[in-house]
Amino acid sequence: MTLITIALINAILDAILAGLTFLYFQYFRRVDPAEVADDKLPFISVVVPARNESGKIRRCLESLANQTYPNYEIIAIDDRSSDDTGDIIREMAAKYPNVRHVRGQDAPPGWIGKCNALVHGVKFANGQWYVFTDADTCHKPESLRLAVAYALQHNAELISFMPVQELGSFWEQVVMPVLLGSFLCGDPMNTINDRTNDRAYAYGQYILVRRDVYEAVGGYHAVYDQILDDISFARVVKERGFHIMAADGRPLYSVRMYTDLETLWQGWTKNLFALIECQLLYLVLVIALINMAVVGPFIQLAYCIWAVFTGDTSATLPYVAALTALELGMLFAWYRRTAEHYLGVGPAHFLLLPLGSLTVSLLYIHSAYLVLSKTKVSWKGRQYMVNTSKSIEHGQSNQISSVDSIEFVPAAPSEPSK
Repeated sequence: MTLITIALINAILDAILAGLTFLYFQYFRRVDPAEVADDKLPFISVVVPARNESGKIRRCLESLANQTYPNYEIIAIDDRSSDDTGDIIREMAAKYPNVRHVRGQDAPPGWIGKCNALVHGVKFANGQWYVFTDADTCHKPESLRLAVAYALQHNAELISFMPVQELGSFWEQVVMPVLLGSFLCGDPMNTINDRTNDRAYAYGQYILVRRDVYEAVGGYHAVYDQILDDISFARVVKERGFHIMAADGRPLYSVRMYTDLETLWQGWTKNLFALIECQLLYLVLVIALINMAVVGPFIQLAYCIWAVFTGDTSATLPYVAALTALELGMLFAWYRRTAEHYLGVGPAHFLLLPLGSLTVSLLYIHSAYLVLSKTKVSWKGRQYMVNTSKSIEHGQSNQISSVDSIEFVPAAPSEPSK
């Protein structure tokens, strides 16, 4: 295969990548301000599971406790943390009357820890709607009001919101743009919002679901062993005939998923292979396509620079150079469009894409290895063995370490505000 043929293929792949991404955002639902009277807004329960989140939970609860929403409660579950997460939640509960501190239970064998925490936390919730949000999120003051009003306006029975990603460290800035940007090609027409289409998923950092719908599908009991608990839960809800949606969460909140390479690596390797259905063919295709579309243009650029400096007068060089410029232009357009959902990156970070692509490839390979070799994955002091059915092996002990007490500390049940 000649270099010009490779360059042409790469140009086509970059055109597809950019085209699908712009198509995704064209059909992506935007959350606009909606006027809903306070007395029309339902009482809601915000459920926040937190395990070893001492560096993030205070910010999260502060942002939730200071919402403009008129009638809501916050159920913050200390999911058997080994750091001072529980102390911080207790402090926030003493400071804010709408925050309730709940101490979690050990997850039964075969359960995902987060699913267990959510099932436990819901027992203390009184809302007509539930908001499930993660401890690493930070919410704007209008977050709950906008989310609930949007759900009511569009008759959604479950809706999730794509966050703004906070990318603070070098490896976050390297890996996350490539990984998250590539995900957008999975549903370019946003068919999740089509009630007649089977596609279903959810952004687990912010899920709003009506209480009766949650109970009708069995809640997180129905997906207790699924490594992709958010996607699996959305699928269960849609399969039961309920209306699910996804929308742009930029006006609502941001999230700092990881803070360093270690947590990023553990967090993604536990579920990346599951995201491509645990299929080796998909693994090969994803790695090949990402590297051809992202790394290929930079290799061609290096070749063109080398050829100029060495006096290469090949007749194909102008064509390769033109295709390379076209590829880099399309790739930069893709990067800038996806970067609207990132904080902490700028145009210069575009040059990190080749390293990001190679690192993402290693993440996929490692994730596949862990599943196929039946090696346990570690996450926040727990271990899981994920199988090719995207569930964890039943009967395994998933606890590395735990707190001795399993005492519950709920406040007395409160009546919804009128």
